[in-house]
Amino acid sequence: MRERLTALVLLVVLGFYSVTIGWRGVELIRDGRPAAVLLGIGVVLLPLVLVAALVPLLLLARDGSRMMAELSAGREPGPEDATWRGELEQAEACRVRRDRKGEQRHYRAAVRAWRAGRHHG
Repeated sequence: MRERLTALVLLVVLGFYSVTIGWRGVELIRDGRPAAVLLGIGVVLLPLVLVAALVPLLLLARDGSRMMAELSAGREPGPEDATWRGELEQAEACRVRRDRKGEQRHYRAAVRAWRAGRHHG
């Protein structure tokens, strides 16, 4: 859930930045002076770099939500579920210990294992 909220906040910030600042980058490029053009290119490219960084986070949030919904559905786990469920247990143990890094590491590993089980299972 935290990843989803973070992704949404970043998406709103990115949209706000693109609308309010991005047009200034275009104006700087149109200026024609080398320093202004370089600065303008940086201002225009920054939202693209942010999108490239945000897409994996959005996919993690989407797949993590699906994984948690599957966990909540209460169906009997199969052998392909052992890895991701084990990683979720580790993530929960880290959360209880207030080890945020460990929690994130195990949660991401759980999502990766869940994805692999869906693509290969």
